Amino acid sequence: MNTETYREIMGIIAIIIGVIFIIDPAIVAYLLGIVLIAYGIMELINRGMG
Repeated sequence: MNTETYREIMGIIAIIIGVIFIIDPAIVAYLLGIVLIAYGIMELINRGMG
C-alpha cells in the first residue's frame, strides 16, 4: 500500500469517526479502539511491503 493510499484511507476514517462522534459521543471509546487496531494493522502491512 503506497503512502498516498494510506493517507487517504486514514483521512476517510477520521471524517467518518468525527461525524459519528458528533451524532453519538458515547460510542467514541469503541470507535477509537477500532481505529487504533486498523492503524496498527495498516502499519504492519505497510512495513511488510517496504
